[in-house]
Amino acid sequence: MKKTVLFWLFIIFLLAAGLIAVTYFQKDRSKKLVFWSIQLKPVYEKQMYDIIKVFEKNHPQYKVVWVDIPIQEAQKRTLASILSSNPPDIVNLNPDFSIILAQKNALYNFTEKDANDFLPALVNKLKYKGKIYALPFYATSPVTIYNKEIYNKCVNSSFIKSYSELDKISKKLKNCSKIPVFSGSINENDNLSKILNKYNVYDLNSDYQLQKTIEIYSLFNGLYKSNELPKDILSINHRENIEKYMSNQALIIVAGSNFINMIKQNAPEIYSKSEISQQLTGDNEKYDVSLMNLIIPLKSKNKQMALEFIKILTEKDNQLEFAKITNVLPANKYALNNDYFKNCSSDLYEKSRCVGAKQLNNLVQKDFGDENKKLINEKINKVLEEILLNDSVNQSQIKEKVEKLSKEVKLLQSM
Repeated sequence: MKKTVLFWLFIIFLLAAGLIAVTYFQKDRSKKLVFWSIQLKPVYEKQMYDIIKVFEKNHPQYKVVWVDIPIQEAQKRTLASILSSNPPDIVNLNPDFSIILAQKNALYNFTEKDANDFLPALVNKLKYKGKIYALPFYATSPVTIYNKEIYNKCVNSSFIKSYSELDKISKKLKNCSKIPVFSGSINENDNLSKILNKYNVYDLNSDYQLQKTIEIYSLFNGLYKSNELPKDILSINHRENIEKYMSNQALIIVAGSNFINMIKQNAPEIYSKSEISQQLTGDNEKYDVSLMNLIIPLKSKNKQMALEFIKILTEKDNQLEFAKITNVLPANKYALNNDYFKNCSSDLYEKSRCVGAKQLNNLVQKDFGDENKKLINEKINKVLEEILLNDSVNQSQIKEKVEKLSKEVKLLQSM
C-alpha cells in the first residue's frame, strides 16, 4: 500500500514538473513584436505600457518589446535595422525618411481600409506611386505668434494673414518698433519649399510658377536688406527662433504650438503681450503640416500583428489622450473631431490647439514630389542664401537664378 502511494505521488510530481516545464517553454518561445518610437519617454510612458497591455491581452502569444530612440539616432538605427534580416516590426519615423525606404521597396504597403480612420489629407501625404507606405501617427500645424501690444500700437488694422500682407506692413512695423519684424528658420529643411507650395509652386515648369518664385525670393530679399528680418535668419533653428521672440528680437514668428509653452514658462511678460493667429498663407490660402508616421518594414515577420498594434495605438481614444499629454494633433479623424479641438480658452497655449486643428482641414496637397526631395529643398534654400547674402543682387539676377533652379528641379524630379 505504501509503495502504491509513493508511486502515484511520483507520477503526480512528474506531471506537475512536466506542466511547469511546458509552461516555461511556451513562455520562453512567445513571439516578440518589436516597436521603435522616437522620444516618447517619459512623457507618454505610462500610457504606452497600458496600450501594450491591451495588445498582449488580446494576443497572449505575443510579447511587445518597446524601444524608444533619441531623435538624432532614429534614421541611422532604422536604416541599419532595415538592411538586416531581423528589423523591428513597427517604426515611428518622419515622411522624408520613410519615402526613401518606400522608394527602395523596403516597406509594407497599407490598404485604403487600413487607413480609413485617418484624416485623408494626411494619408495622401504618405503615398508613393499610389500606394500607402506609412500610416500617420500625429501632426503639428504651425501657428503665427505675434506681439499684440507692439503690433496694435504700430498698425491700425487687423492682423495679417499672408506673406504678401507681411511685406506691405513690415517697413511700418520696423520703423515703429525698431526691432526685426519677422523671424523664422525659413531655409531649414523644407520650410521655404512649403512657403512656395502655398503659392502653387511645386515644379517650376510654368511661367506662372517661375514668376511666383521670383516674387517670393524678392519678397524675402527686400525684407532682409531692410533689416526687417534678423541678420542670422539663414542659420537659426526652431528653438533659436523662439528665443528671439522671447527676448523681444522679433515681433512675429511662425512655430509649432508645442513651442508656445516654452514662451509661457520662460518669458511670461512677452507671453502676456502675445496673441495667436493662423499660419501665414500664400495665394491658395492653404496651410502646411509636419507629420510623424508609422511604417512596417517589408522584412517584418509579424506584419499582421504589427498592423493590429498600430490600430490599438492610433484608435480615437488613445490618440485623444496622446494629444492631450503632448500637445500635438491626432491623425485619427474621429479624435480630431472631438470638442477638445473645437472649444479652447483664450489662453495662447489652449488657443493654438484649436487654430492648428482647424488648419488640418485645409492643407496644401501639392508639393515638390517624392523624387530627390531633399536635394530639391537644398537647392531651393541655396538660392535664397545666394540672393540674401549678395548686397548688389538685382531683379534680373534673381530671375536668372530662378530659371536655373527650374532646370535643376525638373532634372531631379525626373530621375
